Amino acid sequence: MDSIIYATDFSQNSVSALKMAYAFSQKLDVKLMVLHVFDMNLTIANPLSLTHAKKEKEAFARHGKALKEFCNTHLNLAQDEKNLRFEVKEHAIVKEGIHAAIKENSAGMLVMGLKGKSMLKEVFMGSNTKGMVDTSPCPVLAVPSSWEKYEMENILYATDFEEADIRSIDWLVNSLAVPFGSSLHVFHVGTKNEYAGEDQMQWFQEMLGQKVTYDGITFEMTHSEDVFGTLLKQVNDTKADVLVMLEREKEGFFTSLIQGDKVMQMISKGNVPLLTFNKNLFL
Repeated sequence: MDSIIYATDFSQNSVSALKMAYAFSQKLDVKLMVLHVFDMNLTIANPLSLTHAKKEKEAFARHGKALKEFCNTHLNLAQDEKNLRFEVKEHAIVKEGIHAAIKENSAGMLVMGLKGKSMLKEVFMGSNTKGMVDTSPCPVLAVPSSWEKYEMENILYATDFEEADIRSIDWLVNSLAVPFGSSLHVFHVGTKNEYAGEDQMQWFQEMLGQKVTYDGITFEMTHSEDVFGTLLKQVNDTKADVLVMLEREKEGFFTSLIQGDKVMQMISKGNVPLLTFNKNLFL
């Protein structure tokens, strides 16, 4: 991973995400782009007119100044921050503006703050279109507003024994677990209707072992009809610093997690950051 993008709307809810993105960039020694996307919303002025051009220039200057002031307020920045840069983009659809910045800079991770239940659904599920995770060209780390720990000692990965999980864990180990010296706990919750869960876990461990070599990985499987309540308990029991999930095409797993009231409460109340992978990243 060569760079991280942190996207902000200057809200207080995004401050923890800023601090986490900055801490990650320092630890990993990668570039951090602090990004703000705004919408001019000039419905009257002709885009080719001098008035529009003047207002656009003024808007970029205003938002650029606000972006730097926001960072200076919340970060203890040195004078020679060689790995930090600021970018302001204008786009009518903020999500698309962020996507463009990710692709232009080949960013390895997007970091964003969470604003609670409505923001979570907008970022991860979208309203009438696909959400950020569905289409993001890189992993997305969503950080609750009250989060204050910026190390990554314990990573909890919720698996469903898919091959894409193996590629996700490979990225996770090389990009985060090794640099941070993290423990990685791979966890699966099986229900009574699940077929041969123990055999699947054994197969998954063998397949992962062929791809990934890391002493800090542990595995656990448990059975429960309350899948997400069990996952919440696991987050607390392992003292997870981040919960990692793969966005899945199958109905009911990722979608139910995001919409599940208990997990929504967990994230919106600031219990744990959520790192999600778009499955298409590993095709």
